[in-house]
Amino acid sequence: MADYPTLISYKEALEILHTIEIAPLGTQQVHFKNALNRICAEDIVAAQNIPAYPTAAMDGYAIRYDDIDLLASSGLAVLPPNKAGNPTRPTLDAGYAIKTFTGSLMPHNADTLVIVEHIMLKNDRIFLDTTRDSVKKSQWIRQVGDNYKQGDVLLRKGDKIGAFEVGLLAELNHNFIQVYQRARVGVMCIGDEIVEVGEQSPSQSAVRSVNTHLLESLLTQMGQEPIIYPILKDDKALIRATYERALKECDMLLTTGGMSKGDYDYTQEIMQELTHIHFKGVRLKPGKPVAFGTAGKTLVLGLPGFPNSSAVTFLLFGSILLARLQHRIYTPMLFNATLLENVKRADSRMEFRACELVQHNGELGVKFSAKKSLQSSMINNLTHNTALALLAENGADLSAGSVVQIMLLNHF
Repeated sequence: MADYPTLISYKEALEILHTIEIAPLGTQQVHFKNALNRICAEDIVAAQNIPAYPTAAMDGYAIRYDDIDLLASSGLAVLPPNKAGNPTRPTLDAGYAIKTFTGSLMPHNADTLVIVEHIMLKNDRIFLDTTRDSVKKSQWIRQVGDNYKQGDVLLRKGDKIGAFEVGLLAELNHNFIQVYQRARVGVMCIGDEIVEVGEQSPSQSAVRSVNTHLLESLLTQMGQEPIIYPILKDDKALIRATYERALKECDMLLTTGGMSKGDYDYTQEIMQELTHIHFKGVRLKPGKPVAFGTAGKTLVLGLPGFPNSSAVTFLLFGSILLARLQHRIYTPMLFNATLLENVKRADSRMEFRACELVQHNGELGVKFSAKKSLQSSMINNLTHNTALALLAENGADLSAGSVVQIMLLNHF
């Protein structure tokens, strides 16, 4: 009898992952351009108002709104133009206008911008070429602090830094930033039948090392540091030696294969010997044999060997653990979508079924007819415009038109 939970529900597995004690990784300082896909380890606060002064949002003529009647009747005289980047702000006197370009600081005393499309130039004077009521005071002007105000928290500790956040850091003149260290994640692929990409094998049962490269790519997309170990044959001593090495070198270890009940599934035996197992087996499709354990500070996920099962269980469970290592709480984004065809349920487990995502009458729709039935083994089921449909444990068949929740694969 195992002294750890077995075949638990998905909800119970999440509870364990979210509540077990995990020490966040350390932090480091990096240049903002090297911060892409890293996790912010500090709050980033605006040092000043942006814009700092009223700024033109369009090309037009800066006027005093009190002069709107003159503009509509006898016109306004025009002062020299106000280009973006002028070192000083010009001053606008009553009865005058100043041509002002997008990004230019508004002249002193100007409180309205009339876009060039609404102006007619005649005899060196400008006239309103639209109805008077269409001109509103303060229109087309970005006011002080419209983007953000001094003291606003613009990035928070735990935020992931993407391309737009890099742009924000550039605008803030924030040259260096504190980020969490990348998690060192070991990937061990195990099985006599597995051959590396480019290798040839006389065995008709050989399979390519998909999991190694799939998990490495997912980890790289997540901004982590994958450590890839050589493919291991079903040799218990060799697996154990590599396992012990990985536990010393990694913050997290992912193993694929050897988690079922075959005669040569040594990985789960070694996991029992070298780690404290928190659960083994989840009532989940795909991914029933998944296991989670710890060895000191190292987190260990024993993933199934089939590529889809391996990828889905890593995304569902590994995303939570990686987030916690970097002081975040990960909760997947769930969307509602309409089933476009009937769905048969042949399994009582909670299912994350690969589905094709389509646009249907302006809303999200999903269907399964383009996906192969052997969900666990076929990596092509996860390519193209694929999402995961959440089908409840002990759920019944579903009819077309029903609403299901989905997870987008590219949102992990």
